[in-house]
Amino acid sequence: MKLISFVLPAYKATYLDQAISSILNQSYENWELLLVDDASPENLQVIVDSFKDPRIKYYRNPKNIGGTDLVKQWNHSITFAEGEYIVLAADDDIYHPNFLQTMVELSIKYPTVDIVRAKTSIINERNEVSITDETITEYCSKHEFLYHWLRATIFTCIGNYMFKSTALKSKGFINFPSAFCSDAATAIMMAENGIANTDNVLFSFRISGIHLSSDRSQLDKKLIATTMFYRWLLDLRYEKPVEERDQFFFYENNTKYIQKKCLYDYYNQVIKYLPWYKFWKISQCELLSMRDKCITLGRFFHNKVFRR
Repeated sequence: MKLISFVLPAYKATYLDQAISSILNQSYENWELLLVDDASPENLQVIVDSFKDPRIKYYRNPKNIGGTDLVKQWNHSITFAEGEYIVLAADDDIYHPNFLQTMVELSIKYPTVDIVRAKTSIINERNEVSITDETITEYCSKHEFLYHWLRATIFTCIGNYMFKSTALKSKGFINFPSAFCSDAATAIMMAENGIANTDNVLFSFRISGIHLSSDRSQLDKKLIATTMFYRWLLDLRYEKPVEERDQFFFYENNTKYIQKKCLYDYYNQVIKYLPWYKFWKISQCELLSMRDKCITLGRFFHNKVFRR
């Protein structure tokens, strides 16, 4: 049996017990859980110690890393992993009991891939499901995977992936401010040799008031990260594939469509949440044309007036 490393960089206590319990409840049992306490002001060790399982290992950083560089904390945390595959868990998400079993089976079925992805649902503070992403082909090439990501067929998160340890450690998570877009970029990078996907929902991603993505004070960093990510995406420049099916995805994933998605993300991830007096931030959407900036400005003020 393959040893799988759940690596959990932890800071918040609120849902930590649920996150750990979901890992303990896995039907596949050959795993280790490495909980890396990022110098949290809360007593996370008490929660960890309440679970009497020798597969759980607790580490505490001497000083906080994630507060200034979250991806640095991710890359630091995976250095403790000894497994053949790594799952980067969070302190508030939930793994379904057959998550590992199914993921390992797919890794055996598709041994050349460096990444396996679980179908995902979004949950709230009360564990209620609000939405579930779509089912995609069990095996996707990098071209097909990018196609689905660009069209938002699948959700963007990091905990629903299982990475081949050697590949992830050699490349590292891609670092953007506050890890915004780092999950998507890392998954796209790791899908170079294709990606395997589950048919069933096996992971629940929590959106709550304490989630980083909900923090309006992070909008400036989000804007910078969005620009950095789409510059990175536009620089991928995949070569034209030989397979006819992949050629379809290759042509659909063109620069024009990527820029269209960039415009969408600038607005829906950042601009629409700005107070009206920060409308000038639209000028910092560096990848937009002057025409798109004017359209975005008009949309911004229209929504402020008519959608209060």
